[in-house]
Amino acid sequence: MSARGLEEFLGPFHRETTCRVIDWVKEEVKHRIGNTGTEARKRSLLNTLHYLFESQNHGLAQETLGSVETLSFSGMTLTPIDCAVLSHVIGFCDTIKHLDLENCHIQCEGIQRLGPGLHKCQKLRLCYNKLGDSGVKLVSESLRNPQCKIQKLWLWEVGLTDSGAEDLASALSTNPSVTELDLSHNELGDSGVKLVSAALRNPECKIQTLRLWCVGLTDSGAEDLVSALSTNPSLMELDLVFNSLTDRSVPALRRLILTHPRLERIWLGENRFSRTGETELRSLQEPRPGLRVDCEHPRPRDGDILADSPHSPLTPSPL
Repeated sequence: MSARGLEEFLGPFHRETTCRVIDWVKEEVKHRIGNTGTEARKRSLLNTLHYLFESQNHGLAQETLGSVETLSFSGMTLTPIDCAVLSHVIGFCDTIKHLDLENCHIQCEGIQRLGPGLHKCQKLRLCYNKLGDSGVKLVSESLRNPQCKIQKLWLWEVGLTDSGAEDLASALSTNPSVTELDLSHNELGDSGVKLVSAALRNPECKIQTLRLWCVGLTDSGAEDLVSALSTNPSLMELDLVFNSLTDRSVPALRRLILTHPRLERIWLGENRFSRTGETELRSLQEPRPGLRVDCEHPRPRDGDILADSPHSPLTPSPL
């Protein structure tokens, strides 16, 4: 552990003292890493990670963090400095699978500090942060990393607009790792969805689950989306809840439902279909055993993962 700064004021440290401090830091991290059920515990873990960062002892960091699989700081405010510490920490995590930073008040500067480590995570949750188009562009850079391992990317309500969708779509079009993408509650509109649709046409894009809950999609944009999805054999689940689709979209959706080889579930609730349109869409399940077409109530958002989340998908974001 680096002690030179302190030795200038306190004199040389005995080796035994240094070893005891190292052991204390290791035990603190190991104890707190799996004990983040409350905000206070999350803050305690983050403070301990700051100690580890300040030590500049790479061997200690590797030994302590090498087997960490999950880091969750959802619901607490992270400063740009906190984000820099987390990026440093992730660099030593050989097995990191899930990074949950939902509702951490992260903005563009924070995501810039996090950037170097994001590509290592298999599941990346950045929902309810004010990233904006510029922040999502930084996330897109992680998707372009040849060593990108991101499989599930959640960007629910991050301030993405159609202006920023082009860069994200470009990164997704050649990214073979992402299989689940959530862009819900962003102001994409038809133009933004059209850009995302272009990415889905690329054979390298392997998205199986696409969530576009409340993105301002209309009948015009649905035609582009369905056309793109029809050429994407990976798609298994499609979520279009809380948009502005009407019976004019039924023929396009019919084509998708009846011809797509792997589609298993499609959510269409809270749109503007007539009762006749909903009945017609539900009837499409009959020739496709195992397919579920839901035109009624919105489904839980990742209920298996977010069972303890303070945010309900049916209520506005606290931000």
